[in-house]
Amino acid sequence: MYYYRSTGTFGAGELEAKMDISEHSGSAGPPVRANGAGRSDGPDGQARPEEDLMSVIGADILVTGDIEAEIDLHVEGRVLGNVRCATLILGERSSVTGNVVAERVRVSGTVEGGIETTDLAIEATARVKGDVTYSRLRIANGGVIQGTMTHKPLDEEAKLTLVEAEPEVKPKVHFIE
Repeated sequence: MYYYRSTGTFGAGELEAKMDISEHSGSAGPPVRANGAGRSDGPDGQARPEEDLMSVIGADILVTGDIEAEIDLHVEGRVLGNVRCATLILGERSSVTGNVVAERVRVSGTVEGGIETTDLAIEATARVKGDVTYSRLRIANGGVIQGTMTHKPLDEEAKLTLVEAEPEVKPKVHFIE
């Protein structure tokens, strides 16, 4: 099972919420059961690599607090807090009020906060209000970003350096008479 865990204050005390999100039937498909060692059993019983795993926050769920996940996250509901995960997919009616840090981000909903990512896809229904740092960017016609856009080079680009060519060495020629 996959759990979302959040802590926060409630009145004079502290509240800890733990919610099983593996049973939620969102648009990402049926739940996946963890089977350890970097693999899982899919709905057909076949072993699947861990990179195929995705947690879903459905349209009827409001999460208050920060979310950290090592796998992909699909949000159709609302998040009031920062999100850090491998890949983040935000559906059309989703909203995140907080900062987003992920390797890949696809926004179809609303983000009020900064986004830091390598690959950013802004869909036609997306509304982003905040500073964005990206390496690769795609914005569909109609997508809106209000904020500062900062391009960061990919690691491969950062490692490239310009070097001067060595002077041409002329071969020595000996004449034998």
